[in-house]
Amino acid sequence: MKKMLLPLALVLVSLALSLGSPESRAKRASLLGQTVFYPFTRSVNLFRSNSSLKQELAKLQQQQASLTLENLSLNNALKESHTMQTITFETGDMGFEVAEVIGYSGQFQQRNLVVNKGSASGVEVNSPVVSARGIVGRVISVSATNCVVLPFSNPRFQIPVMDKLTSVQGILQADLSGNTNMNMIRLGSQISAGDTIVTSNLSTLYPKGYPVGRVSRIRDSQDQLFITAEIEPFTQVENLEHVFILKQGKQ
Repeated sequence: MKKMLLPLALVLVSLALSLGSPESRAKRASLLGQTVFYPFTRSVNLFRSNSSLKQELAKLQQQQASLTLENLSLNNALKESHTMQTITFETGDMGFEVAEVIGYSGQFQQRNLVVNKGSASGVEVNSPVVSARGIVGRVISVSATNCVVLPFSNPRFQIPVMDKLTSVQGILQADLSGNTNMNMIRLGSQISAGDTIVTSNLSTLYPKGYPVGRVSRIRDSQDQLFITAEIEPFTQVENLEHVFILKQGKQ
């Protein structure tokens, strides 16, 4: 008997909706929709509403993602522009390519910088690299879109440097502990704590006079033939976001 109730109810509803004038059928249909079939029609309306809300939410999320990416791009452009405006020394006849540091390679005290400019931008092996405050290192590997920079904080990096005031010559090199030193200074040379160290006229990598750092302490070398100056670099390699890759020909 229970199995017959639903078919019988549907038949009665069909008869009710098929008899009479169009106006009366419409009224009965409206009445049934608001009473007998209300749970069903409400579920259908809720489903349509939820589907519409999901589509709208997806559009909003996509717009938010686009705005976030655009904001990041604008922030990077602003930082790059600010970095270019804060360079503290004259690059002479050298042009430069602004590059962003995008990664590292190697162990902490011997790691190299990976930046987002390569041969497609005119970068070459042994191109000198500087920051807004002083030297950074040199390019040792180049691909089309990236390059690897050997920084002065890596013990494998060495260049001739000199005291800006007295022109005393030495070799800049970092040790395995991450300390930066000016080695091979002759005994009796006029160099003191607080002196500014710059690239030497003997350097084949950098032009003369690029800032390196400041002498923090003088000590004798182990062989007692030379003295060593401990250097406080102007550039903190681990904090760099952008660098300048120098190229021949001013831009």
